[in-house]
Amino acid sequence: MQLAAALLLATACLSAQAQTPIVLDGQYSVRTDEMSVQIIGERVCFAPDKAQWGRLPRPAAAHDAWFCFANDGQARRLLRVPARQADNCGWQARARIVIDSYQPYGEQGDGNDMARLASVIKVAQPNAIACE
Repeated sequence: MQLAAALLLATACLSAQAQTPIVLDGQYSVRTDEMSVQIIGERVCFAPDKAQWGRLPRPAAAHDAWFCFANDGQARRLLRVPARQADNCGWQARARIVIDSYQPYGEQGDGNDMARLASVIKVAQPNAIACE
């Protein structure tokens, strides 16, 4: 009985640790060009400032740290992402956000890290991404 209680407590502690909120500064983007949509879909993604990469619970990697939001609809509302427009290929803006439930992508091939956007501390006015 005590062992089961200890295991339950340890699991709860690990779950709580995995859910620790992380504050990040960086830039969100949603890209609507054909190649981006084929690779990641029309998801809102976030690239934290390089000085903050160490805050993310992910293995050290040679590639830049970035992730997309698991709660995409809520992320769009919280970040006030404008609707898709025909005269550009997406939107981007600087933001300070709070995330939790970070899930690094450890597989080979196409995929990306994911996190849940918990809240937005501040977000700048979005800029259109020009089509190339």
